[in-house]
Amino acid sequence: MKTNPEIQALLEQQVREIAKQRLQSAINSLQRAMYDLEVYAEKFDNASTDYDRAKVINYAINHLHCNIQPNIRIDLLADSQAELAKLEVSNA
Repeated sequence: MKTNPEIQALLEQQVREIAKQRLQSAINSLQRAMYDLEVYAEKFDNASTDYDRAKVINYAINHLHCNIQPNIRIDLLADSQAELAKLEVSNA
């Protein structure tokens, strides 16, 4: 049977691993968004009028607002930040 310090060490490691996974998930979301925005950049280059270019920019802004921000899951990153801070305080 594991002792209390061993269990605590396992829990601390789990908190660190989850934080790293959440950070990697945010990175992946941003990378996908970058590729999506490159499509808009290509559409911008192919637009024949400034009106069409303005529409492309509008679509890109909409994409940033509706798809990227929710997919980054800032709330989960904040949870991990708080959990790591609690670990630091408890180990002090």
